[in-house]
Amino acid sequence: MNKNTIELKNIHSMSEMNFYIPDYQRGYRWSAPEAMQMLNDFKEFCKRKKDEGEFYCLQPIVVKKKSWTKAENNQTATVDGYEVIDGQQRLTTLYILLKCVEQVREILYDMFDMYSIKYETRLEFDSQQFLENINHPTEDANSFIDFYYMKTVYEAMVDWMQKNKEYRNKIVDALLGQDIDDATGIDKANNIRVIWYEVTDEEKATSIDIFTRLNIGKIPLTNAELIKALLLRRGNFSTSEASMRQLQISTEWNQIEQRLQDDSFWYFLCRSSWPFKYDNRIEFVFDLMKSRDLDSEFYFTFNAFNKQLEELSCNPVCTTEQAKIEYIWQEVKHTFQTLEEWYEDRTLYHYIGFLIEYGADINELMKKSKEMNKTNFLTDYIKGNKLKGLMKGIKLSDLNYGDKEVKQVLLLFNILTVLQSNKSDMRFPFSKYKKEKWDIEHISSQTDKRINDDSQRLEWIHDMFEFLVGSTEEEDISAYVDNLKKEIQKIESKEKDKNIAKSKVDSKKEELILINRIAVLHSNSQREKINDTEFDECFDAVQKYYGEDKLEDKDNIRNLTLLDAQTNRGYGNAFFPIKRKWIISNDSQGIFVPIATKNVFLKYYTRKGSNLMVWDKTDAEDYVTAMEQTLREYLK
Repeated sequence: MNKNTIELKNIHSMSEMNFYIPDYQRGYRWSAPEAMQMLNDFKEFCKRKKDEGEFYCLQPIVVKKKSWTKAENNQTATVDGYEVIDGQQRLTTLYILLKCVEQVREILYDMFDMYSIKYETRLEFDSQQFLENINHPTEDANSFIDFYYMKTVYEAMVDWMQKNKEYRNKIVDALLGQDIDDATGIDKANNIRVIWYEVTDEEKATSIDIFTRLNIGKIPLTNAELIKALLLRRGNFSTSEASMRQLQISTEWNQIEQRLQDDSFWYFLCRSSWPFKYDNRIEFVFDLMKSRDLDSEFYFTFNAFNKQLEELSCNPVCTTEQAKIEYIWQEVKHTFQTLEEWYEDRTLYHYIGFLIEYGADINELMKKSKEMNKTNFLTDYIKGNKLKGLMKGIKLSDLNYGDKEVKQVLLLFNILTVLQSNKSDMRFPFSKYKKEKWDIEHISSQTDKRINDDSQRLEWIHDMFEFLVGSTEEEDISAYVDNLKKEIQKIESKEKDKNIAKSKVDSKKEELILINRIAVLHSNSQREKINDTEFDECFDAVQKYYGEDKLEDKDNIRNLTLLDAQTNRGYGNAFFPIKRKWIISNDSQGIFVPIATKNVFLKYYTRKGSNLMVWDKTDAEDYVTAMEQTLREYLK
């Protein structure tokens, strides 16, 4: 069980502490620009209007209790303090800043005594002594690289203070001010605080393991880890009965995390444009609860939970630490259970999944779901308000490639098609849609789009061989051509009616000509760059053969569908029959194809029989009609 300590410490509470920097860490390496950024951040914090108790939060300092010895007056003394596992650069910079404002600090905060920092590796130089005297000239600054960086930062800070004198006292107040409420123990001051994460001796990972994870791998402590430490620390559960509840909450935490690791559930909740990435997906729930946004600082969510925990001291129901934790944990569970209920309900899953993808505020949805019964929530709010509002003003016939509404319309068309299916267990897989990066592409190829890159031209040549011949091997192509010639000769020799013979032979002769032209292109490409004119003429001939030149206004939504990047290929301009073959192949292998995309290439929307190898005007018009019928309720 978690026995580590986590809290927000103001700098004043670190008075007289002793810190030890072990030799597995590199020395001090902050530069002047980094220190200036810190000071400018402090300045902005001091300038802005703040609520009571609002503070500036520095990133975590991870420590572990430690004792070490030091020589003093020819005697050895034991020093009790903390080994700094992570955060020594910030801790040292804060120390230098406090030395920089020493005169003001000693007048305004004479009760504060500086903490000390001891570097293990500095055998020939006393880093602690150097820091303590950094505001006095010394030759040592040039004798050791760490001292050089420390002195450089000190001088830059002194210069900054000279240029920003009006903020000097304010920054000192922000650093060392505190206003502790006697009744609640809450600090009401607008000050600077650090996240203090104290690892116990019972922590399985060694200090070096933790340091490696936080520094070598550049993986910071997450909000979820800090919140877990905050809620499950031993001090919140003092009795044996309370310890059982601590174990139960820990188990429930793991169950929520495991549920969110199910991609089907996760991608229903998390829109493609969600700006945050998570190692622990439960952090998504916490971010929702505290309304974290792009402008929030990194530890915004942790700070918000910590503040709520402090404020619960004023709640008459929460008379113990365990009661406060229980209150917060019930909120977490209720939030998660609401999300899970939406997911389990097939209708809500589809409608809410679509709305989330297009930016609906989940907190607003949850608020309305509490205020309304399920029927009204779905009919009046989800469908009547949110969905109609999102689709308002959209006219299908006006939508063209590049319009942002096209993908929105096609996704909703797919989702509603699934929802209206007679298969009650069928669901639109948001996970596959988002992970496989489906996007808008043309059904019939773009006649005006040329393939100019030789590697993509070769890809096109191989695809044409694969479709026409069934192979890209020269022997197979040669054999196919020979058989085609024999078929032509056979028809011409046996068919007595020349008109019938001509109709049968013409298409095969045209196919033979195309294969030969493509083969010539391929052969030439092995020796030299593909000739632009030859390729374009061949491309146009194939395009004409498959009727790709017949459909007008190819950028209209009637010629657009959702295709994945793999199916659409690098050159992005495959002909309809080739795309159709790929779609059928993918579907037969169980590879996800959006239902409307599959229906398009199988021509399910076409009401009158037509050539399966060509996407023509009739197909396109029937497709749009089906779309209008499905979306009619929301396009009013």
